[in-house]
Amino acid sequence: AAALSPDERYRLVTLPVNTRADQEFASLLRSVDETLGVVQLPEGSPLVGTTVGDLDSTVVAVRSGGSAVDALPDGERVLAAADSVYVVGRPDVLRALETRARGG
Repeated sequence: AAALSPDERYRLVTLPVNTRADQEFASLLRSVDETLGVVQLPEGSPLVGTTVGDLDSTVVAVRSGGSAVDALPDGERVLAAADSVYVVGRPDVLRALETRARGG
């Protein structure tokens, strides 16, 4: 405190004791137009057999039928029935992807 100047203005920033990536990610999403959504791929979905790179969205993770999450999957990852695809995008983009997943 002795090194601080009485003539300068300072901003006090508090940080959590433990950094949590999920909290930081959520706080970043609050300041932009995009949001995080989960698109389920039912059996017979037209998206089954396509790749992550074929989607017009930013895919941040894929969970295959209740198994472990594949975080930041590469664009060549093939999607399968019962996959949950975690996507960041504008709400209209997420709705369009959900519609495609259902075959609509």
